[in-house]
Amino acid sequence: MKRVAVTRPRKFLPDTVRVLKEKGLEAVPVPMMEMIPRNDGALEAFFKRLEAGEVDTVIITSQNGVQFIYDQAPDPATLTKQLNAIEVIGIGPKTNSVLNQRGITHLQMPGTFSSEGIVEEFCAKLKGKRVEVLRSDHGNPVLISGLEAGGAKVREIIVYDIVPLSGEEQAAFVREALTGNIDAYTFTSTMTARSLLMMGESMGVLDRLKSEINSRKVAVIGHPTADFLKKSGIRVDVVPERFTFEDMVEALLKVL
Repeated sequence: MKRVAVTRPRKFLPDTVRVLKEKGLEAVPVPMMEMIPRNDGALEAFFKRLEAGEVDTVIITSQNGVQFIYDQAPDPATLTKQLNAIEVIGIGPKTNSVLNQRGITHLQMPGTFSSEGIVEEFCAKLKGKRVEVLRSDHGNPVLISGLEAGGAKVREIIVYDIVPLSGEEQAAFVREALTGNIDAYTFTSTMTARSLLMMGESMGVLDRLKSEINSRKVAVIGHPTADFLKKSGIRVDVVPERFTFEDMVEALLKVL
C-alpha cells in the first residue's frame, strides 16, 4: 500500500485519513499549520456595516473562514438573514456547502476555485460595488488587486491567521520522511509546504529533505503552492484542475 504524507491542519486529518483509505492508500498525517481567529475588531466593524446596509457583496474564501465568522457573529441567525439579502460568493464547493448548512441560499461560485477564478468571472459584475473579502492573512493578493482594477470598492477583513507548527510531532515526521518510507507528499496550501521546509531547515536537514521529496511524487492544491515549491527546488507532479482535496487524490493516483 502506497504511503501518502498529508500536511493539512489537524481538524481535517481524520477525514483525510478516511478518504485515502477508501482509495487504497495509507495516510501519513502531520499538521504543519494551525488557524487562529484574529480579534482586532475588523470583523465586528464588518458586522456593523452589514447591518447598516453598507455592503453589496461578500466574498468568503474558505470553509474555515465561515466557521470563524459565525463564531464571532453577535447573532448567527441575523447574520444569515443579512447575507441572504446580498450577494455572497464562496470559493469552492466545500466553502459553499458550509454556507448552505448555515442557511445561506443565494450563493455564487467561480468555475475555477481560486482568487484568479473570482477575478476572471466576477470582476466586471462587481464594478462599482462595495465588496468585502473575508479570508486568512495568507490570501492571494491577486483577488484584491484584480477586483480593484475592475472598479470594485474592496475592503479586506483578515478573519484568521495561519501559523506554522514546529514541534516534536513535526520533527518526527521529517525524520520519517528521511527514511524513504513515504511514497508521495501532498500540500493543500503554500503554508503547509513552507512550514515543512522551515522544519527541515531548523533541523539542519533541508537539502536531504528536499532530495527525498523530489524522489517521490508531489501533489498540491493551487498554483501559488506549486509555484512556491518549484521556486524552493521541489518538483511538482500534480495540480488538479479543481482545487479540492478529493480531486488532488484522484489526480495523484494516476501518477503513483
